Amino acid sequence: GEEAMPTTTNDNLQPAQGASCWTGPQLAGSRSWIVEMSDADRTAVMGALDASAGCDPLTMTADDFPVGAFAENLAALRREAAFGTGFFLLRTGLDTLDEEQARRMIWGMGQYLGIPQIQDARRTLLHDVRDTGANLQKQSDVRTYQTNEAQPFHNDGGDIFALLCRRQSTGGGKSLIVSAHTVFNEILRRRPDLAKVLTEPFYFDARGQALPGRPWYQALPIFQFHGGHWFVMYKRHYIDLAQRSDEIPRLTAAQIEAMDLLDALCDDPTYHLSFEMSPGDMVVGNNFTTLHARTAFTDPEPASGEKRHMLRLWLGIEDGLALPPAFAETREFGPLFETTHRIAI
Repeated sequence: GEEAMPTTTNDNLQPAQGASCWTGPQLAGSRSWIVEMSDADRTAVMGALDASAGCDPLTMTADDFPVGAFAENLAALRREAAFGTGFFLLRTGLDTLDEEQARRMIWGMGQYLGIPQIQDARRTLLHDVRDTGANLQKQSDVRTYQTNEAQPFHNDGGDIFALLCRRQSTGGGKSLIVSAHTVFNEILRRRPDLAKVLTEPFYFDARGQALPGRPWYQALPIFQFHGGHWFVMYKRHYIDLAQRSDEIPRLTAAQIEAMDLLDALCDDPTYHLSFEMSPGDMVVGNNFTTLHARTAFTDPEPASGEKRHMLRLWLGIEDGLALPPAFAETREFGPLFETTHRIAI
């Protein structure tokens, strides 16, 4: 047969640039990512909670959750999450919310941040993140947020995610976030051959949540360059779980080495930021430029109190970036093409 043409090592991959490239220690030093809510804003949100009492959160609009001038702050924070550093931690100071208030608060604030996206095959728009006692290995449709296991670095669906802490666990459950752009640039610097591998398709297990009419797996690159921006899509545990099927090609040695390097850099405190969430805290992060993780946690004995409880939204942004066409096939990002009138260019 003919000799294959030699390929260049990096195919002219260019590094990511801009405010989305940061390291954990840089941010930890600046504390610019921590937003303490003012007394006036807190009062406005408490007023909105009173005004919306009795409302079904899932039918509420911004008009049902009037926050006054705080709306402008939320708009600025939305821009920071979507187009800037890529995340922030909002300390509301509202640490005694009951479950209904917490639902109305994250949904109501979410109305100022974006358009809620479906998160699963049941079309749920607001997820409870807590341990249900389910087992990821034994049940093919279970997802990590339903367990108390460590959640490795991954991204969620929608342009941005919002996670509200209603109750923290007694042990563990620390939050970690990393700039996927910084990590990619480091891989490009150290091992351009592996950076190239990460831009080629990997098979992900959809965990029983595939879009209607789609196969149970998703094949797409971990890093894609589109419209002048790098996009990440990564769930190592779902890539590994997809290997249970004979339909899926085996991971190559290069793919495993590339993911091992990606994981090692994400896990390195030189790159990631770690923080604790307290009741009332809400973290908002960009799903295209950051990856986040959670350490394993233990909950109190049933007699001694309620379990760790977070509430999660996936949000689409009307003026968000043009998306890679391959994202239309995914459960994480496919709905963005319908809900935000985004086109792939």
